[in-house]
Amino acid sequence: MRGKWGNERGSVLLLGIGLMGVILLGISVVTDASLAFLQRQALQARADAAVLAGVQAIDLDHYYSHGATEATRLVPGSAREWVRQHVQEGQIREPIPGLAVVAVDGSDRLLSAELSAPLRTAFWPISASITVRSSASLDYVG
Repeated sequence: MRGKWGNERGSVLLLGIGLMGVILLGISVVTDASLAFLQRQALQARADAAVLAGVQAIDLDHYYSHGATEATRLVPGSAREWVRQHVQEGQIREPIPGLAVVAVDGSDRLLSAELSAPLRTAFWPISASITVRSSASLDYVG
């Protein structure tokens, strides 16, 4: 039997080295995918918080004279500025490297923001960015 197959010494070592390579590759892919997910989650939370801060920019004169009614509206210019200001303040507290405000759109009832940041990975050099969009509307429930 030994003569037919030859000398098989060290074949398990080669299989073990190959298996370790596959395992390390899998760990690196899972780690980078997890980092991307966490970065997207942090960016989405920042966008959501900024839009919620901006949607509080209502017409205060109308609010103080008539109370909260269906006629209560946002002040679009102020709302957009509040979104940008909230993003800047968040960058001071917890910076997200490369964060950029792509767009802030607003009307008298709706506000939306789009933020972007470069993807940072631990193992694989990927040149990509993460972009999230968040929106909020001013509704009266009474």
